[in-house]
Amino acid sequence: MIKISNLKKVVIGFRKIVKILIILVIAAVLILGIIKVTYKQTYSVSLNGEIIGYTNDKVALQKRINDYINTGNGDNVAFVEVKEMPEYKACLLKNGIETNDEEIFDKVTSSGTTYYKYYAITEDEDEKAYVKTFTDAESAVNQLKEKKSTNSEELGIIEKYSTEQAEYKSVETCVSELYQEKKVQVASIPTAGYTGPSVKTSLGISLVKPISGTISSRFGNRSRDNHKGLDIAAPKGTAIKAAASGTVIFSGYGANGNGYSGYGYTVAIKSNSSVTILYAHCSSLYVKSGQTVSQGQVIAAVGSTGISTGNHLHFEIRVNGRAVDPQNYIY
Repeated sequence: MIKISNLKKVVIGFRKIVKILIILVIAAVLILGIIKVTYKQTYSVSLNGEIIGYTNDKVALQKRINDYINTGNGDNVAFVEVKEMPEYKACLLKNGIETNDEEIFDKVTSSGTTYYKYYAITEDEDEKAYVKTFTDAESAVNQLKEKKSTNSEELGIIEKYSTEQAEYKSVETCVSELYQEKKVQVASIPTAGYTGPSVKTSLGISLVKPISGTISSRFGNRSRDNHKGLDIAAPKGTAIKAAASGTVIFSGYGANGNGYSGYGYTVAIKSNSSVTILYAHCSSLYVKSGQTVSQGQVIAAVGSTGISTGNHLHFEIRVNGRAVDPQNYIY
């Protein structure tokens, strides 16, 4: 009798457990059904830690943002620099609340800086005229050569990047304004702070190119200042390599107190007793003062910090403290 009684208790307990489980399953199904009717799965979108909206398709939205960064939406746009990118998180959104992809797109891109690409026709490295396309620049230069303009050997073409569009000229206007029947030589008077003529001095070291890019500004006197280095335009984040081995004597943000005012994030490497090489306007620095680096080692990333109008590397060579033209040795 005792054994049968215990068995009945077990059976009754088991039935109760089964009933409870069935009730829990039914409740879970009802709750899921209510959630499905009341909410929909989507993604919240945050910018700088603040939720700015919701989207059903984060892949399509991010692709649209990336396409805008790469091409912009205007004439001659090279790219758009967007400082902060959105973050996505899966969530449940109550039915009736609409997604707002268009508003999210506008908020993300509104803080972007647009860079325009165009071309400068130069005469003896002095920018004389701006055109929209390389084809226009090439056509103008070729026509001046065909006309045997006396300055044709000094003409060149530079790809330019700027946050402002230049005043573009037609091919015909460029040819008319640049054509010279007789070359007139004018004496050049150095300005204050002039680093001296472009004279090649032996460095005692070999160099490799720190980045591959387009030369946007050369060494020497410009309309606004005396440029002590070579500017090479490249996208933000491009790896910068040490042109020569040496010891890092400065790695930080340029200021009046350290002698690199206006240079932004800068790395200075002393390669021998007389030669120091500067890498300026960086977005990130990967080496520290006192560190020894080898030639070709990645030391920083391209940026636009300090006094700068676009992403580029300011590459400067100093011999006994005096800036010399980098193009005498490289590029």
